[in-house]
Amino acid sequence: MNPLRHGTGVWSHRPKSAFSLKLHTRRGRRGGLGNARQLVGRDVGNDAPRRRIPIWLIPGIAVGTVFAALAIAHVRVELIGQGYKRYSAVERLQALEEEQRILTARVGELRDPARLAALAKKMGLARPDRVIALAPPGNELRP
Repeated sequence: MNPLRHGTGVWSHRPKSAFSLKLHTRRGRRGGLGNARQLVGRDVGNDAPRRRIPIWLIPGIAVGTVFAALAIAHVRVELIGQGYKRYSAVERLQALEEEQRILTARVGELRDPARLAALAKKMGLARPDRVIALAPPGNELRP
């Protein structure tokens, strides 16, 4: 039984192609199996053309992968550094806001009229009887 015939053996699941027709045609006494001996023991039904990566491209892919990994690591380190800077800036902002609240309260305390009156009395100052408004020369007094 010839395994190269259409309908039996290896090519039973494939339609006749130009390649299979060449194997079935008779040439001379041998029966046209010239290149068919190379196919003995091979599963030609699953022989698909293989696309191989060129050998010169492999180092380029490796270098590109290493470069991409280093770039990602650099970005992550920078991101962590920026996070620390942001955290310290937020702490500094909170400290400055607390200092501003303290100073604002101190200014309000120093400007308190009751405190100023008590301080003036302690220093021996009295309230004036009358107020004279002075204007620079050339300007009229406004009532």
